[in-house]
Amino acid sequence: MKLQISMVRWIAVCAIMVWSLTFSPRSLAITILSGPTFTPAPGAPLAGVLQLTTDVPGRVSVLVSGGTNVWERDFYTFATSNSVPLYGFQPGQTNLILVTVYDQNYNSVTAPQLLTFVTAPLPSDFAQITLLTNVPSQVEPGDTLFTFYNRADYNGYMTIVNPSGQVIWYHQTLQNLDIDAEQLPDGNLFIYEEPPANRFLEMNLLGQIVQTNLPAAGYPVNVHGGVITSRGTILYISDVPVSVPNFPTLLPSQSDSTNPPLASVTVDNNPIVEMSMTNGALLNVWSPIDQLDPTRVTYITGDFPNAYGLDTYHANAVVDDTNDDSIIVSQRDENTIYKFSRATGKLIWILAPHDNGVAPDAGWSTNCLPYLLTPTGSNFFQWSYGQHAPSLTPQGTLMVLDDGEYRATPFEPALPDQDNYSRAVEYSIDETNMTISQVWDSYDQGMGGGDRLWTFIMGNALWQPQTRTVLTTYAWVNYTNGVDVETNGATMARIVEYTHDPVPQVVWDLSLWNYNGPMPLNGGYYVYRSYRIPDLYAHPAEPVANIQVSQQDQTFYLGFTADPTFSYVIQASTDLQNWTTIGSAIEEDDTGDFGFDDLTASQYADRFYRVVTVTQ
Repeated sequence: MKLQISMVRWIAVCAIMVWSLTFSPRSLAITILSGPTFTPAPGAPLAGVLQLTTDVPGRVSVLVSGGTNVWERDFYTFATSNSVPLYGFQPGQTNLILVTVYDQNYNSVTAPQLLTFVTAPLPSDFAQITLLTNVPSQVEPGDTLFTFYNRADYNGYMTIVNPSGQVIWYHQTLQNLDIDAEQLPDGNLFIYEEPPANRFLEMNLLGQIVQTNLPAAGYPVNVHGGVITSRGTILYISDVPVSVPNFPTLLPSQSDSTNPPLASVTVDNNPIVEMSMTNGALLNVWSPIDQLDPTRVTYITGDFPNAYGLDTYHANAVVDDTNDDSIIVSQRDENTIYKFSRATGKLIWILAPHDNGVAPDAGWSTNCLPYLLTPTGSNFFQWSYGQHAPSLTPQGTLMVLDDGEYRATPFEPALPDQDNYSRAVEYSIDETNMTISQVWDSYDQGMGGGDRLWTFIMGNALWQPQTRTVLTTYAWVNYTNGVDVETNGATMARIVEYTHDPVPQVVWDLSLWNYNGPMPLNGGYYVYRSYRIPDLYAHPAEPVANIQVSQQDQTFYLGFTADPTFSYVIQASTDLQNWTTIGSAIEEDDTGDFGFDDLTASQYADRFYRVVTVTQ
């Protein structure tokens, strides 16, 4: 019987690479020629780079002991010169690193000496982080990424904590108000920096900037939002001063007049801009002044000083909806989320309060009225106010952090601060009938969901795919259960994970607050947004490099090493043209060794195999 092997890397349903593997005699051993050495990362105090060379291609495995913190990490790329980043160390620890190298024939060698990495304590102005609640069986797996600022000195730190709330990575922000960082599929962080830096960054977890993109000319970066799209573009919010005629010169927060004096006023228009990541070319600009009512005002219009003009929109998020080639934008100061067509710029719907009975249609013009969504359904419904960070769930619903500022439209009575609350809320939108219903919220009218927290600015709420929980960031907590926490002007941040039950339950609750004494004047912390990331490390789908076949009686055994993040399908063929799936490989240990028994191989004169890497 002639036996050959073919291997393929397969992402989703696309075969990318195919080649043949010929057998070679099993080597006796792998030898470390130089190293290992470990070099701490200057820009990431809890990370570093492990380096070594070997005589034949090998892959690295490390076992780290740092006090009570013991962890193991396996890598699956074979090379004679390995340079491996290591993340996950904790502060204030002496870490011992045991290094083992495996060759493609499963031989191994362990470095005779342990490496030592002593991590410094956290900076003196780092937040006191306390895990108040943790129900591990119901918490979404992974670590939690967020950026916090210490309001006493406005130093900011991008931070990652493990499920136990322990810091395992941090990096001091490059400039004031670098308030957000999101993890990309390759493990790097995407950061958008407003002027003076005025740029987009991709930074690895060693704190090294690996890519910089400058914004399109005339459209500076607004700190509130930017996304990398599947088109190879950056979609972001910008700031452009525009003069608007017939604008109210007395705002609802200043006067209860329904007919205030009008004048031309310079406002901060927040256009949505799309630029090429390849050459920085300006591709698209969509202006809210062309889409919505430029003179509509709310209680929170002009909340914050702005160098570009009156802060009337305060856009704080942009979503690239690939389901129907549209864009969703959140405007805090308008209490508005709206959706428009990418191709035409025309409105599709507006999610915002209207027709409150005090000021009919809440200031919306006749041009916008047809796009206002109408509440429907039997569930309790409430609009969102001063909202942040809408996101689409796998079910097609819209998840929003409803900050709840005022909880009123001019000129309704505002809800007193001590009675107010913020919440994660999920809406279902019927675009055919232009209706909206409330599916779920974390507050549940006060019947569940733990503490009643009110943050008047910032925050987000994200659906978690495995546990179907909702991770919610209360960024700048002013009141907890109706009690003002702002002692000396200090603020608290809370990151809370809720079950998606009719009566939500808290399964994870992380607090940034000093419980051991009073905060300094205007101290405390805030967290713009948070994200549950699957892993500190990227997991690229790579070809299997060391498949081996052996025969015992009439059974052929396939063995190989690969990243257990993925599953591996075994396919067979007699002609290299027609392939049949014959089963899935089974991981045989916790280091990525897989095996498969082909019980039918003896029936064929020729037999070819390939391994298919299946990703989600």
